[in-house]
Amino acid sequence: MINTYNFKSPKKFTKERMSIVENLYEGFSRSMATYLTGLLQVYCEVRVSKIEECRYQEYSNTEKDVSFFGLMNLIPENKEYDEAPLIFEMQPSLCFFMIERLLGGQGTEYELDREFTDIEMEILKHLLTQITGYVQEAWNGYMETEAVLTRMETNPHLLQMSAPEDSVIVVEMDVKVLELKTQMYLAMPAANVEELTSKFGFKYVQKRKRAESQTRSRKNLVQNLLEAEVELRAVLQDFELDIQDIVKLQVGDVVSLNKNINSDVEIRIDDVVGFYGRPGQTKLRKAVQIEQVL
Repeated sequence: MINTYNFKSPKKFTKERMSIVENLYEGFSRSMATYLTGLLQVYCEVRVSKIEECRYQEYSNTEKDVSFFGLMNLIPENKEYDEAPLIFEMQPSLCFFMIERLLGGQGTEYELDREFTDIEMEILKHLLTQITGYVQEAWNGYMETEAVLTRMETNPHLLQMSAPEDSVIVVEMDVKVLELKTQMYLAMPAANVEELTSKFGFKYVQKRKRAESQTRSRKNLVQNLLEAEVELRAVLQDFELDIQDIVKLQVGDVVSLNKNINSDVEIRIDDVVGFYGRPGQTKLRKAVQIEQVL
């Protein structure tokens, strides 16, 4: 079998190293999906669709004349590692969609062919600051680092993260919200990615991913338990009556209880006694005040 190899664009990253990058940004995509869903008040889906290694010149030449870029710096806490530049890119359609939703619109007018206004840039700056925090959170899952937003750009020709011939790792994420389907991109010099990810191998990432999955499962279990509905009953007293006495009961009849009027009553959670309380009234409704927790 003969495999082709492009010496002008060498691939230095192994499948193991690519898997590390994929696991890292899968966490970022989940955080982004949750953030955008809450922010825009509509369900948003974000997933990593492709990770590739290419020349920086190839990446920059594929960009449109107008897009939205955030330039960030990853600053590792361990000073033995160099600071790493990073480009975050959003398509204009997604930017206009978010702006319209945040300003009270329905998010239908997003296919616009124009530059962003000053007000729109301020809104996008706020969003990008939040996204920078999620980039930092994703990396902090593996090593302590700080992500700092340095500037924003709309013209790809003004970007200069690396030399044209340097290799970069480009992460493509598909975004789906209502009828809009678009992409986000994260680009970072391959040398920096290799240096930063050299601290942890594939086995470490898989172990960490399993631990995160177990933690997430436990949180989901606890949340489901907290949202479960149970019956809460205040029981004055358990007693027995003959069936013939029950049949003869009429409105206004009085049933005598062997219980002092000032004594506590049992408050049962399903069939388990969880509290003792004192019967009473609040406004026009009968009530029970909890006196003791068992």
